[in-house]
Amino acid sequence: MCAGIEFEGKRIMWAGESPQLPLLLKDGSIGWGIWGQPYQDVAIAAVPKGGWARLESIKDGKWKRFKPLPVKIPATAFMERARDGSEVWFPITDGLVIQGAAIAQPNQLYTAERGKSILRIYVVTQPAIGDVAAVHDRMPRLVPKEKPPVGG
Repeated sequence: MCAGIEFEGKRIMWAGESPQLPLLLKDGSIGWGIWGQPYQDVAIAAVPKGGWARLESIKDGKWKRFKPLPVKIPATAFMERARDGSEVWFPITDGLVIQGAAIAQPNQLYTAERGKSILRIYVVTQPAIGDVAAVHDRMPRLVPKEKPPVGG
């Protein structure tokens, strides 16, 4: 499911207060977006609750109304909670990033700092494979950091 990531030596936890995820921008710089919609927050119909989007649900069109854009979340590791509640961290191979789905939500309280919209990022998950499957039934989808050259 991905309850946390490690980025630049810092651990960002879903259960943290107002967690934000890093985004790899096209120019190679890092941007930030709010990690999903916490369950305890007042319901906002424009975005789904939680911090994850199942790859199968995206492919089935269940997220279409939210108009998600694919994004890349740079991280050196991700965390899954074991059945006993303990944290298990898994390193991410160099050259891979976590796939995310970004939803731009209209900013009801327009401020110069936030602009006209608030970016919410959902970690795209898939059925767990390898060592992760022994800990949890889902894991973040890992994709190449760089697109391969056309024809390559």
